[in-house]
Amino acid sequence: MAKIKLKPEDFRVKEILKPGFLEGRGYRVYSLWKRGLETEEAIRRVARISGVARRFVSHGGLKDKNAVTVQFISVPEKFKLEEIADENLKVFFTGFSGREISPFLVEGNFFEIYVRESFRYPERISILKEFGIPGYYGEQRFTPVRGNNFFVYHFVRNNFKNALFYLFTPAGWENSRNRKGKKLFVAGNFGKAACFFSGWRKKVALFLEKSNDFRKALSIVPESEIKFQFNVFQSYLFNRYLGELIGKEAGEKLIFKYKLGEMVFPMKKVVLPEEVPIFYPGDGRFYLRFLKEMGLSLEELLKFSKFFHRFNRETVVFVKNFEIKETVDGVILRFFLPSGHYATNVVRFLFDAVRKK
Repeated sequence: MAKIKLKPEDFRVKEILKPGFLEGRGYRVYSLWKRGLETEEAIRRVARISGVARRFVSHGGLKDKNAVTVQFISVPEKFKLEEIADENLKVFFTGFSGREISPFLVEGNFFEIYVRESFRYPERISILKEFGIPGYYGEQRFTPVRGNNFFVYHFVRNNFKNALFYLFTPAGWENSRNRKGKKLFVAGNFGKAACFFSGWRKKVALFLEKSNDFRKALSIVPESEIKFQFNVFQSYLFNRYLGELIGKEAGEKLIFKYKLGEMVFPMKKVVLPEEVPIFYPGDGRFYLRFLKEMGLSLEELLKFSKFFHRFNRETVVFVKNFEIKETVDGVILRFFLPSGHYATNVVRFLFDAVRKK
């Protein structure tokens, strides 16, 4: 990967809301600036300081931890969040709205990225501007994946213990406290593990300290976490299908490997459907061969349809307001992407993808 995010200031993101959002009354809207914090971590901190239950605070997109980001949050008007001006977290009142913040109300994000290496492929800029890039889910979407396997596989097979332990498998990018707690959990030291957790993870660990009912323990996990794991699975299938579509159409192409396979970028315009449906068990015809490879069937997944999102995703995303500026030891990229698309894919295309014919 290109040399980015060596420090949070190298990767700046500003969330852009859809026009007309700040109209009406019913919700207070706040600007949330954070540095080196996950979105959920920042919101929990704001809610705690303000004395407002976390469930009343709404947000749009999830923003990168290792970055400086600006996004918006909202609460019902009867509540009020404290304004904060700390080193890594700032909250300021923005105005009122008749609607709460949600991902559907985010127009997109403006990025400013400092890449600490020289730029060697100027021809890729014209391709980027003219044809856009494939709408793959970015590599960071798959950070919850453990061992090239998916939570879904265990969950739909009623392997309750395996599904639960999957959620507690530590990752190298997590902080040392989380890793230590998860290592204790998967070793069966549930009581000790609970000391390192909060929220639902703590509740699960405390429950298993007194019971070996893994099915009931899994029921403590919030449905939002289960859905998120299913959505990661959908994202993987989409990337597989889109890569196959482009591979059939493209002549000269760029390829780079990521955690779960390869992403293929065409070096010229290719004919693709404007959108393709994300995998959904009720209509999964595009994805059958991938499921077969994984030993899964539509029939067994159909019983869990409530955990799957159902929508179409763009096969190509156009990068707007693109600028590139050379510096002494690298370049600064500035551009806008629609909501749900990944700036790291733009960086990959410009710097790291390997040319193939």
